[in-house]
Amino acid sequence: MAGKIPRLFTFGIYSYCEKARWALEWLGVPFVEVRWPPGPHRLLARRVGAKKTTVPILKSGDIVFQGSGKIMNWAEHEAVGSEASLVPRGDMDEAREIEKRADNVVGVQVRRHCYAEMICHHQHLVKPALFMNTAPFYRLLGNLMWPVTRRYIRDGYDATPESAPDSRARLECELDWLDKKLADGRRFMVGDRFSRVDIAVASLLAPIVRPVQVEAYRAMSFPPALAKDAARWNKRPLVRWVRNLYDAYRKPGANTPY
Repeated sequence: MAGKIPRLFTFGIYSYCEKARWALEWLGVPFVEVRWPPGPHRLLARRVGAKKTTVPILKSGDIVFQGSGKIMNWAEHEAVGSEASLVPRGDMDEAREIEKRADNVVGVQVRRHCYAEMICHHQHLVKPALFMNTAPFYRLLGNLMWPVTRRYIRDGYDATPESAPDSRARLECELDWLDKKLADGRRFMVGDRFSRVDIAVASLLAPIVRPVQVEAYRAMSFPPALAKDAARWNKRPLVRWVRNLYDAYRKPGANTPY
């Protein structure tokens, strides 16, 4: 790849960032990860040319890709001809359905459920993970903006203690659906090889599974309500599948955030 190494802009803990990071590393696409704290990221995203203020964002030269799906598509294009591939080898309609549902329902409800329990009463647990490995100046700015950022997260995601039962119920419906997919003994979500569908499902469930390969999840403690949910979900085949997938296919990356 000619020119400057692409930069991936992320939060320390965010499942969609983990999805993009995993895909880039698996495909062997060089990049440098830059961590932003929530709050200042709204200004910083505009500075790098993003049209929206959401992460992950990848900038390659003058081109900006925003969102884990678009970043994964770009990475697959960059990796053409390499031995690594994330293209599903199986029922493509099923692959698209599972990946779309993981992105639009599973990831959304995991995020909402975790924030509902943590952002209001346990911010001391989630804030260090959100700010992990950010540059000192941005961390200082993020701390100053935190009261406003915290309210924005709570209101923007409808992440309140009152919304927790609803997000828990919706999430458990998705866990049931995915468990049924695995009931036929399949090793991968679609087909006979590891693919982007597996990355989508596993990475977006990682906040509640907390695989050891992800530093931010490994270092963060759960409040009692989330710990109780995690203990109950830990018995599910899907949770075991996520852990096994991480053990087999999530290798430590060489990209040190700064």
